[in-house]
Amino acid sequence: MNGNRTNSSISISIVGGTGRMGMLLAKILKDKVETINIVSREVGRAQEAAQELNVSWLPLEEAHQSNIVIISVPIPETVKICKSIGQKMHDQSLLVELASLKTGITEIIKSSIPNCVEYLSLHPLFGPQVKDIVGKRFVAVEPASGSLTTEFLEMLQECGSVIKKATVKEHDLAMASIQVLHHFALITFSSALSRFAEENGLSEYLTESLEKTLQNIENIYENWDTIYAIQSLNPNAQKARKILAEVANQSIDAKNIAGEPLRQAISLLRKP
Repeated sequence: MNGNRTNSSISISIVGGTGRMGMLLAKILKDKVETINIVSREVGRAQEAAQELNVSWLPLEEAHQSNIVIISVPIPETVKICKSIGQKMHDQSLLVELASLKTGITEIIKSSIPNCVEYLSLHPLFGPQVKDIVGKRFVAVEPASGSLTTEFLEMLQECGSVIKKATVKEHDLAMASIQVLHHFALITFSSALSRFAEENGLSEYLTESLEKTLQNIENIYENWDTIYAIQSLNPNAQKARKILAEVANQSIDAKNIAGEPLRQAISLLRKP
């Protein structure tokens, strides 16, 4: 596909399109396809979001009529909604879900929708606060071959994103490190801070470093349902939390605090 050309034959419905991620994707993709439809159980909210973005809207019961249906809803609702809509979609259409957990989701959806409907399990590795997706990563989990799947992934790449392919096991194991450990560290830091610190005047001592940390804490708080689902449903989460707790306990004695793990973490997370 030409990056400057709208594909005049494709319509996309975004279920959960009134949410922050849904609205971000609608804004980014609306110039790439013929029609973007905002879909929500609450028709009034769908109409308001569609008007704000200058796109169309559809009631939930008509979402299946689009060529591509993107499901952007809380993790506990993902399977139910994918099954309901996917079973009614047309031949050679594409169902996309954006759950940040894949175990217990992808296999159920695959087995619940017709073989003639393509299915793509994506995980955007960024939050809805970004202005665009240039340089931002998506993980495509075990993407099946299909013309619309290929076209949609190319569309995201034309918008500047990077596509990483992984299996369900690879994805959820990686997310236990990237999301579970990171979020749990910030959650426990917040709990410890509220127990340890005096309330009055603490904000006057805020450093630039802690200001960045506070922004991450605010993002976690604003997306708490998703954060908690990741902590409770990722099959590797309890092991990750246990290791973090063990390391923290060992580090109570300052003699056990060392800089080498910082170098190791940098080496793991930064490209060589």
